[in-house]
This record gives sequence, C-alpha cells and structure tokens, in this order.
Amino acid sequence: MSDAGLHTDAPMSDARPESGDGLSAASHGQRVSWAELYFDLVFVFAVTQVAAAAQTARSATEVGRALVLFVPFWWAWVGVSILYNGVELVGARRHLKVFAIGLFAFVMSISVPDAYGSRGVDFAVAYFAIRALLVWAITRRGFFPGWLNPYVLSTTVSAPLLLIGALTPLPTRGWIWLAVAMIELVNPTLLGRRLDGLRFDAAHLPERFGLFVIIALGEVLVGVGVQESRQGLGGVALTALVLAFILTCALWWTYFHFGAPALEHALRGARIQSTLVRSVFSHGHLAMVTGLILIAAGLAQAVRTPTATPSGVHAYFLGIGTALYVLTFCYTRMRMFGGIGVLRLVAGLLAALVAVIGPYVPLLATLSALTAILIALNVTESWRVASGRPLLVLRTGRGAIPDSGYSTSVPAR
Repeated sequence: MSDAGLHTDAPMSDARPESGDGLSAASHGQRVSWAELYFDLVFVFAVTQVAAAAQTARSATEVGRALVLFVPFWWAWVGVSILYNGVELVGARRHLKVFAIGLFAFVMSISVPDAYGSRGVDFAVAYFAIRALLVWAITRRGFFPGWLNPYVLSTTVSAPLLLIGALTPLPTRGWIWLAVAMIELVNPTLLGRRLDGLRFDAAHLPERFGLFVIIALGEVLVGVGVQESRQGLGGVALTALVLAFILTCALWWTYFHFGAPALEHALRGARIQSTLVRSVFSHGHLAMVTGLILIAAGLAQAVRTPTATPSGVHAYFLGIGTALYVLTFCYTRMRMFGGIGVLRLVAGLLAALVAVIGPYVPLLATLSALTAILIALNVTESWRVASGRPLLVLRTGRGAIPDSGYSTSVPAR
C-alpha cells in the first residue's frame, strides 16, 4: 500500500474541551505536547525502578511481583494519554493536573524498591490519588457516555483494593495486588460495548505509545551503560556492549520501521476505534514494554558477566523478553488486519527456544543468538518490502480493518 493511504483526516474526538482551558485538537492530527513529554520523564524513572526490582529478584515469584508493580504505572500513563487525546494540552489548569499526576507517579516510583514492605501504603495511596484525579478530569471532560467507565471502576474498585492489600503482609499483599492487576487488565474489556462509539485522534495515540516504547528502550540502554561504566571495557565486555547496542537498535527497527505506521493506518480506518485502543494500544503495548523490561534486566547481567552461565530465573530474562516483544507484534497485527506475520512468528518462537537453552550456555551466546535472530528478521522484512514481495501472513479471521494489501507495512516516514 502506498504512503498516500495514510494521509486521511484524523477523526475528531466526541469530547468537549474544558471552557477557558485551551482548544480542541485540529482535525489534521494532534501532536504530543511539551507537558506530556515532561510528564513521561517520571515514567522513565518508573521503568528503571521496576527493571531494577526484576533484576534483583531471587525467584520467579519475586519477578512476578515486580512486574505486577508496573501495571498501575501503565494504567496511570494510559489514563493521561486517553484523557488528553483529541484535546490540546494547553493552559495552566491542564498543566497543573498533569504535573499533579506526575508527582504521585513519582512517589510511586520511589516506593517500588520496598513496595512489598514498609512503602506499600505510600505506593497505594499515591495510585489512589492518581485515579481520583483522572476520574475527576475525565468526568469534567465528558468523554465517556454515562457514568460507568474504566476510570470510575479503577477509582472505586482497583485503587481501594490496592490500598487494602498494602495494609496486609506478604504473601497476602502479593495475591491482592495480583488481583488488582488482573482487574485493571480486564476493566476496559468488560465495558467494551459501552465504549464502541468513542472516536480518537489517530495521530496522537500512536505517537504517545511509540514514545513509551522509546522510554523502555532507553532504559535498556541506560542499564547496559551504567553497568559497563562501573566495570570498564575489556575485550569480552566490549563485545557484549556492542552486541547489546545492536540488539536495542534491532528492537527499535522492529517497532518503528514497519510497525508504527501500521498502528496509525489501522486506527484511522477502524470503524470501532475503541477495540484497537483496548487490544492493540493498551494491552498489546503493555506486553511489549514488559518484554523490554525483562530485556533490560537480562542485558545488565549479560554485560556484567558475559562469559558466565546464568542460573535461576535470570537465565530466562533475555530470551523470554525478546520472545514476548516480537510475538506481541503477531497479536497486534491479527487484531488490526486479521493475520499473523509468519516472519515475526518464526522469530518469536526462535527467541523462545533461546530462552529454553539460556541456563545451559554463556550469556554472551544467548545475546549473540538473539541479536542474530532480530537482524535476520529485520533484514528479511526490509528485503521483501523493497523488492515488492508481500510479507507472508497467516490469515486468522477479521481484523479491525481489511488487510487490503497491507501485508507489507509502509516504512516509517
């Protein structure tokens, strides 16, 4: 499909702009604001903290608990992105709302290292405050039809339950917080039909979610750079560092060179946009970022001890993280166009195989194998697109819009 297919007008949101507080987004597409970019800095810290918690975990249970902590961060960020989609984030009142939410997210980030200990209440209270601010702001905006929406359910059910869990010791707290994470994940799905009439700005949301992928990729690089700066550059360590950087470039290429333009194209063409916002953006990107968090934790160890054969749960981080990241593209493409890319399916399965053998080979070998898989994937996709050959697709049913030849995604502009 040619680039021209992507230049349709973005749908306007049904929302009303708050009086005296800025203008609604122009129909040609809303750009991410400076306030949103500043707000995202808090979540750079959040991703760093969660990745550090996963890296220091001593068991699969502790890794799971660390990843559960990321779910409230994710829905807080998604909540702000949805809130200001279709309405320009300008004016003092809107900036103050975003900064207030950022402050509470910052408190949550600081609380992550001991969230299952003495700082659990701090973490839960800060999240409750975020949900209260969001439900107040979204109610004033009048975005959702009626009063029952994901913001209200999170504020009245999930946030109080998180606080109740904070008042209990482990392992009870872990189970309650896992339940909260599951409620937050199914919340938009339960209310799916009530949200079918919503319209979203098709330029703003893909850019926002792409920026969060950049945040996570940045954490991957920061973790590697900090580790290498502490121990200095040796021959093997330098090799691991170079491979780690190439791997992050390949991860970027997998998303932004072909995947990102498809997101905007699908959102513009979808009759029921909320289905894609729920499945592809909210849930799909959560899986991608979770994979990147695991990769960040695994790469830090690989650069620190590249010739060591890892043991325990850490041996699986690199392979599982890469497999989750790549296979999520199969899910998102299926939801958008009704098909699964064969090349990405094969690459994801190969990464999963590398994860299986991870405990039996040196970390440098695991890193080399995963880097080779992603390079092969990206080179093959680029070659097929450049030569006019369609990407191989397994048809799975109906997506949000017909494929219409979009099996070869348009390279990012």
